[in-house]
Amino acid sequence: MLTQRAANIVFAFLTVAACAFFAALARKFEFTGFAESTGLTAKFFPQLILGFAALCAVIVAAMYAFRGSAGGDDGQMVFADAGDARRGILTLAVAVLCYAVWVNVGFVLMAALMGPLSLLAMGVRSARIYVAVLVLAAFVYGVFTQLLGVQLT
Repeated sequence: MLTQRAANIVFAFLTVAACAFFAALARKFEFTGFAESTGLTAKFFPQLILGFAALCAVIVAAMYAFRGSAGGDDGQMVFADAGDARRGILTLAVAVLCYAVWVNVGFVLMAALMGPLSLLAMGVRSARIYVAVLVLAAFVYGVFTQLLGVQLT
């Protein structure tokens, strides 16, 4: 299996790459509302948060690269067995699939698929949990569209 050290170094580099990708997307944001009135560009806050996340990832990678561990996890394994590894990889695949659905189809379908597919990938068998996740997704959708007036498409 994969050691905690190797997994966290790889994850840190993937986090930095994702932050760079999303920061590049944020460059296309336009002046609107509050950001326009303050003189800050719309990309300022997203890029600030992404920069901070990337900095934290670099610090974590440096800790594992130079110290060998962080927080007493020296020599620990990421997954206890192959089943845990399979569930982790499937959950990551669900996240990537749902992002593709969001970009190509829309938010509503992605929101309806994300919870149940994630539960399936993690091996959850309780019907009550599936119902609860779908009810929560509908509740969040209702709050954003009805109470806050946000257009989710």
